[in-house]
Amino acid sequence: MQIKAGETAAGGVAALLNEAGAAPRTRPGAARRTELDHRLRAELRRLVPLVEAQAAELNRGTREWYSRDKALEVACDALTTGLSPSSLAACLKLTALARAVRTLDEYADGES
Repeated sequence: MQIKAGETAAGGVAALLNEAGAAPRTRPGAARRTELDHRLRAELRRLVPLVEAQAAELNRGTREWYSRDKALEVACDALTTGLSPSSLAACLKLTALARAVRTLDEYADGES
């Protein structure tokens, strides 16, 4: 099942973030890791423009602008690489994606 940007599955984004954050401990199977990866990336692609618009409204160089700029940089970096074939490395990547989603979602006032 692939979730498109803006859609939520049963349990919503909070459940997605919790599951992805626990991935290094629970080690979901390859199919589930792929599904989590797709859903997290869809959320990032949805949130990035919202936070970019916020940053554009702020005075460049302020703490608020810088924190959003840094969060956007981290999110874009996270989107550039895929999942590793290694189970642990893939789970750590899911955790990084989840952190990026959580940060952007906080800036977007929890629009998830």
